[in-house]
Amino acid sequence: MTPAGPAFEYVTGGDDDVALHRIRTPGPQSGTIGPRPDHVVFVLADGHATLTADDGSEWSVAAGRPMMLSASVAYAFDTDATAMTLLHVAPSVLGDADEPSEFVQPDHDDPGVEPLLALLGEVADRILDPSLDAGERAALNRRVTTVVLSTFTRSRSDVEHRLRRAIRFVHDHAGESIEVADIAAGADLSERGLQDLFRRRLAVTPMRYLREVRLDRVHLELVSPRGGVRTVRDVAHRWQFTHLGRFAEHYRRRFGERPHESMRRTDPTHD
Repeated sequence: MTPAGPAFEYVTGGDDDVALHRIRTPGPQSGTIGPRPDHVVFVLADGHATLTADDGSEWSVAAGRPMMLSASVAYAFDTDATAMTLLHVAPSVLGDADEPSEFVQPDHDDPGVEPLLALLGEVADRILDPSLDAGERAALNRRVTTVVLSTFTRSRSDVEHRLRRAIRFVHDHAGESIEVADIAAGADLSERGLQDLFRRRLAVTPMRYLREVRLDRVHLELVSPRGGVRTVRDVAHRWQFTHLGRFAEHYRRRFGERPHESMRRTDPTHD
């Protein structure tokens, strides 16, 4: 927001991941806030504000109620507040990679914002402290980002888009040697963001989901009649199962029979 007059005060501190700004202004202000590199959580100390997003969504924000300004969204604002706190958080530490998320605002009476307000009151001075040890700052940043993520949820469309990209990547590359980092990159998420997304939406880890997809591919090959000589070992290895004992146990749990039993049903000559 643009400084106005000699009464304007601006205190800032932090690092590239998490930074905090305290602002005092002499009176009412209005203007626009364009898309920016960071997500910004702001809390008014007094007064109120009206914000309008570039899609027409509008919010009336009272003092003491945190609001998330998503990095990729532009806003118009009108406020009579004279003091406010702005918490800047890099998209990368909230689980974003190349494409910042859009976040949903909590309801005006949502008690779920209280932990964030309490945390800001507790750690604001430490964030601003330029002498804070690097290790302590990293731990503090992790604490802040964890609470921010528990306060603001991503929009449904944003979550569904990223989950679909991750799932498509798994299906397209199931026969390759891929890790969590590869799936995360395919969905434009950090590894932590990917893990959180799969746990919240599918109740499994990304690698567990990948294993289930691979088991389905093996099963399809074993029960589909086809010419040529094949073995369970060959099919398992083709879908990246290198430990045959563990593979057989996972297969039995998923399909209720051993891999060789599946093959015999379509290939009676198989022993």
